[in-house]
Amino acid sequence: MDIDCDGIQKGGDGRCGSSTDTQSQTAFQGQIPGNVIKDLNANIHPYVVFGNYGDYSPTFDPKAHGIKPLSVMAVVCGDKLIYGVWGDTNGDDAEYPLVGEASLSLATACYGHSVNGNNGHDGTDVLYVAFTGDEAVPGKSANWKADNYDDFEASIQTLGDKLIKRLS
Repeated sequence: MDIDCDGIQKGGDGRCGSSTDTQSQTAFQGQIPGNVIKDLNANIHPYVVFGNYGDYSPTFDPKAHGIKPLSVMAVVCGDKLIYGVWGDTNGDDAEYPLVGEASLSLATACYGHSVNGNNGHDGTDVLYVAFTGDEAVPGKSANWKADNYDDFEASIQTLGDKLIKRLS
């Protein structure tokens, strides 16, 4: 699990400061329902970098498979189930294109404070599950203005649980 620190750059405990490729916006800046915030904050919002584009193959466009921006995603990490949203995409990473980075807040929920902007999780115990359709997008029911991870994740948990049940 690589760590992403893109988006709003305020708050946090400084662990994003070690990142060498932080961008001040995510792919969905300005698309938060109701425009209650300008963009996601990696220190607060558990989001997944899902999808990539560029000249190197392979590329993956989640929208081509019915996955909507800012939709709920389930992340199984170690022995935990965490809910986040599809919050960013990845550009060209030369010959090693990636999908599946996680915001610092999501990675911290999974693996604790040892992760930072330049130090992720190397294990193979991570599974990202995306859900298709409009019903996977929390919209205004999510607490986009939350000032901490726990409050935001709690606001999407009921929807996440409902979507997980759809898999059985």
